[in-house]
Amino acid sequence: MTSRVPAVAQLFLLGSFLLIGVGSGPSAAMAQVRDTIPRNSDAELMFEQGLSAFEQGDFETAAERLRLVSDYEFNRKTTAALVMQGKALLRLGRYREAVDVVDTLLNRYPETSYEAEAERVRKLAREQIEENNQRVDTLHIGIALPMTDEYVGFSQAMFNGIRLAVEGHNGLRRRYVPPPGLQASSDSFEVAATARAYGDSLAEAEGRRTVTTATDTVRVDSMQVVTEQVDRPEWVAEMHFRSTQATPDGARAAVDSLIRRDDVDIIIGPLFSQTARAAGEVAEQTSTLLVAPLATEESVSEGRDYVFQTNPTISLRGRLMARFASESLLLENAAVIYERGTSESRRMAEGFRQEAEEQGFSVPFTLRLDTPRDWTRLPEVVEEDTTITDSAFAATDGVYLPISEGNASGKVQDALTGMGRFNTEPRVLGNSSWHNLSVEKEASAFTATYANPFYVDRTRQEVQRFIRRYRLLTGKTPDALSSPRQQRLTYTGYDVAHFLLSTLSPSAAPVRPAALRSAATYEGIGLRVDFQEGTVNRALFFHRYRNNQIELLR
Repeated sequence: MTSRVPAVAQLFLLGSFLLIGVGSGPSAAMAQVRDTIPRNSDAELMFEQGLSAFEQGDFETAAERLRLVSDYEFNRKTTAALVMQGKALLRLGRYREAVDVVDTLLNRYPETSYEAEAERVRKLAREQIEENNQRVDTLHIGIALPMTDEYVGFSQAMFNGIRLAVEGHNGLRRRYVPPPGLQASSDSFEVAATARAYGDSLAEAEGRRTVTTATDTVRVDSMQVVTEQVDRPEWVAEMHFRSTQATPDGARAAVDSLIRRDDVDIIIGPLFSQTARAAGEVAEQTSTLLVAPLATEESVSEGRDYVFQTNPTISLRGRLMARFASESLLLENAAVIYERGTSESRRMAEGFRQEAEEQGFSVPFTLRLDTPRDWTRLPEVVEEDTTITDSAFAATDGVYLPISEGNASGKVQDALTGMGRFNTEPRVLGNSSWHNLSVEKEASAFTATYANPFYVDRTRQEVQRFIRRYRLLTGKTPDALSSPRQQRLTYTGYDVAHFLLSTLSPSAAPVRPAALRSAATYEGIGLRVDFQEGTVNRALFFHRYRNNQIELLR
């Protein structure tokens, strides 16, 4: 075995391992003391084998043979074996063990003639420990987001979420410090804009590496916001940014640059399906993991091993709703009603029917509405459809109403009006458009139950901590961002990055897809992530309306 620490190895010469003093030999007094120490042939054999292994560069064997010398009663080779064991451990890079061994020598045998050599070993080992504390492994995370005027607000929101996850992992914390005599108040200050305060806006970050520093202080009027290192992780994460320019070619170029120039381990982005699909081509060709945070088109990851989607595809949402209705709600059947011409609704309806067929779950009928106005006149539309009998509708346990696109919340309310005009009240099943309705009473009448890929419970301590950290970074809370979509991107950026940081770690070998597929279901502050059945996230939230309020079922 060769030495792992050549710089340390060259400091030791064979002559320094002699057991008797170098030069003029031992004094008469030392020789007399030595003669009183018992000999042990077995211990001496172990020692000689250890020395021989050390001279041959087999430091693993040397350390083990020399350790065995100490298993015997104190003998003439005990102290020499301890100092030599320390040297072997030093060569192996096992610095803390080397310190422990020479500490044992110096504590038990303070009069040893090897004191100076033991102190030398300890000093070198401690220097290496300190150097290693400063040099830690790094996971390189590429970030590919659009920088066009149309999307820069979305990109900054997601980037801020990613940054907070990275900073948290790296042991950084922000806090505000009031000047003397001023009572601290969470409402008494503002933080400078991210770009001005920390120099990491995406505009400034484009084309270069973005690294979170260990300390920085920003003064805003009379208030300071301080970033400080409060913990040292075993390994750190480093961010690298490229702009996708919101085009397929730009996305390909951004990912290619992150891989070839920055040698990233994994990439987060791009935002949307068209650019994520193009970026995925490069990632797949180079066997680099890419996680698309928002893309919902099946073609983004379909047929690929290295491309993952944390946003469930549209058809998969329908499938998961059908599975939940069958396995958790124990419904025996459910009809499907959706609006003709709305692509997302159609795909959810198709996914629901496909999963129902595979599960042996009956779909009595499928009704396609011609216009949005038909939602309020559902009884008439059902009666006009000659394929739907009265008995078929009456026997229906549930009705899946996937509603999306323009004025979705208004359509949901119209659908409840239409359903309320039937004489029966089957359980209504829905999608994320059914979340946070103002008509809780009407929805509760049907125990409306829906699947949702994103949900933030602001009463949770984890969410409250994130909101405070976001405010210290940007001067505003996520809820104060200009659009609900930006709010969602902030939480999504944090969850995607936090999931990866909790799942992966630096390694000499490239990160493999199995690392994400074998990870346990991640419970984030706004997302759940589960890739155990493939490259598309299958973890959703399920809610229902009951007693005029929303309840989280799962």
